[in-house]
Amino acid sequence: MSELVSLGPIDESIEAKLQDFAVALGLAKADATAALTGRFTTEFEPIKRRMESSFVLTDSDLEEIETLKKKYNVNLTFSGTAPLCRAIYLLESKHELPPPVSVDLFLDANETCYYTTPTTWHQSRVQTRGYSGTSVSLPTGIRGVRFRFGGYAPVRTEQMTPLAAGTLLVRSKRLLFNGDSRNTTISLKKIVDGHVFSDCVKIEKSTGKPDLFTMNAVQARFVLSLVGVLKEH
Repeated sequence: MSELVSLGPIDESIEAKLQDFAVALGLAKADATAALTGRFTTEFEPIKRRMESSFVLTDSDLEEIETLKKKYNVNLTFSGTAPLCRAIYLLESKHELPPPVSVDLFLDANETCYYTTPTTWHQSRVQTRGYSGTSVSLPTGIRGVRFRFGGYAPVRTEQMTPLAAGTLLVRSKRLLFNGDSRNTTISLKKIVDGHVFSDCVKIEKSTGKPDLFTMNAVQARFVLSLVGVLKEH
């Protein structure tokens, strides 16, 4: 196999020779194909790690992948987050919008939907838990009674609270969350910042509390990249 690979890309005829060698060694033809696939996977791994760490699939990455596919006569179909990584690269490097997607919900005139994903909408809410403070003891009063005055106040903490589960739609003019119990709409003009987290995207607005929508980090990066290009348009 090493000798044949060194002579150039593997084609159907060369793969057939490898399969014959496998049979001569008492193996199955599929073992030769599996060996080719294994070598491809080993050389593809650095590209995969680079894509997963950067969230982008660049033109040069695709060229390397095509070279490997020809080298080992392997067919590769992108799945998982790879299509989103490619879309992120096209958005951020070439300002190229993804193809529109069809949705059942009503669209405004001249409005297009570019992405939908299941999610849960969160916002920060103040929670009250227990009391804290100080107390002051006064000297024993008449009849030996000690008076105690407390400066106690409820403890308030801010927590991210799920408001509804549903679908987030990225449209050409707004973000629309269609939930099971509540909906919300965010005009793209109101979005001033965004943050990518491992399990959500955070949308900062010019007014009102930030909105958080659960999703993985690649989806979050894609949503923010898409919003950025749409705002420019």
